[in-house]
Amino acid sequence: MKLWQKFCLWPLLFSVIIFLGTGILLIEKNAGEVFQLNLTQLTEEQKSISEGLNWYVYISSIRDSKRGLGKLNQYIREYMENRSGIQGVCYHITEYAQDARPVYSNLEPELPVMDMQDVTYAPQFKVLKYGEKSFLRLTSKFSFQGRPYMNTVFMDITVFVKERSRQYRYFFNLFLLSVIVLSAGMYGISGYLTKPVRLLTDSIRKMGSGNYTEHVVVRGKDEISELAMRYNEMARIIEEKIAALEKTAEEQRRFIDNFSHELRTPLTAVIGYADLLRSSENGGPASQELGERIFKQGKRIEKLSEMMLQLVFLERRSFALVPCDLREVLAEAEAVLAPSILQAQMKLALEIPETPVIVLGEKDLLLNLIGNLADNARKASAAGDSIRISVREEEACAIMEIQDQGTGIPEEEQSKVFETFYMVDKVRSRKNNGVGLGLSICADIAKIHHAAIELESKEQEGTKIKIIFPCYKPETFPG
Repeated sequence: MKLWQKFCLWPLLFSVIIFLGTGILLIEKNAGEVFQLNLTQLTEEQKSISEGLNWYVYISSIRDSKRGLGKLNQYIREYMENRSGIQGVCYHITEYAQDARPVYSNLEPELPVMDMQDVTYAPQFKVLKYGEKSFLRLTSKFSFQGRPYMNTVFMDITVFVKERSRQYRYFFNLFLLSVIVLSAGMYGISGYLTKPVRLLTDSIRKMGSGNYTEHVVVRGKDEISELAMRYNEMARIIEEKIAALEKTAEEQRRFIDNFSHELRTPLTAVIGYADLLRSSENGGPASQELGERIFKQGKRIEKLSEMMLQLVFLERRSFALVPCDLREVLAEAEAVLAPSILQAQMKLALEIPETPVIVLGEKDLLLNLIGNLADNARKASAAGDSIRISVREEEACAIMEIQDQGTGIPEEEQSKVFETFYMVDKVRSRKNNGVGLGLSICADIAKIHHAAIELESKEQEGTKIKIIFPCYKPETFPG
């Protein structure tokens, strides 16, 4: 999740939770207060009925001087029929006895009353649903002349329930609108606040791709602006360091170029005199041996000079890449490689497909690449070993592999073998006139061909080097 999304989402989520929770609490608090008011009113009404009945029965009994049960129930009915009740309130009074019929009731038939066994003197309430209406039922027990009665009062609270539902609908509509407005606002604000971070990220990405001149425009005086200033300062220092390194590298290349050219003339003379000295019979065996040593070391320096010139040549020149069939290149390389490999008592095995394997390349460079890799494989192998070179097309790539059965490369050394002048086994490399430039040249040639090099090696088992070329497609590269 990106930073601007976090800035947008988390405050929005927090605000939504607070707003939603607060709204529900307010609605429920208001509904609770109204419900409690209705319950209190109904309780007072029930209490008023009980007290009024007691007084009315007492006065009526004195007046009529009759105290039978039937007369008592008549007094209750008279009182309830003549009493002015609260609008929307229904009454139900039943003698507390098994299978007793209601003494007075103006309820709708389907409204249920409590089971007498569960009724107590303390009022008990319950909210009931009847069709589209809602009722609050309050039930309690009271006594007349030692006889218990069940007093049930119903209040129609449909208006209260609908009002609560209406408030919820209104609140959720308001909530939805608020979330939409808040989301749009948070999206804009988070985008505005994180814009400097995005600019800084883009600049860092460009720096990562090699553009060290990219700087960030600094506005404001907040922490992000300070970070941008520090980044600009870092970019400036890196740019200066890169420029200094490039200048040093260019000076080194110029020195190598000049040195290699200047070395060739005296070196040719030294090699010539050494060859004359080793082939002359006048100086005796000691002079011939000395001449042989000078000749070998001179040839080694000559090879070093040629390879250094080759490195400079590859770095400075641009090459025209044309379609090449790797099968033909490999067949031509075989003619050059076979004599030296057979002379070392090794086997050269080629695996060439029947169908063309076309890449965009420069033929001489490809021959140089194969020659260097095969020469390295020969130097790492012993008599009787095999060197395998194969070419194949795989999906959108052309793959060339050079595999030997030699000494292999230690795992910790594998990441360094393509570095200039790096030699894994310096003793063996010097013995074979190695200078540590062959694989570095191979890496440069692969780079020119937009190819990747992969190395797999195990000590005492051998090494496999894989070069992966992009395939040439005529419809993709016209002309």
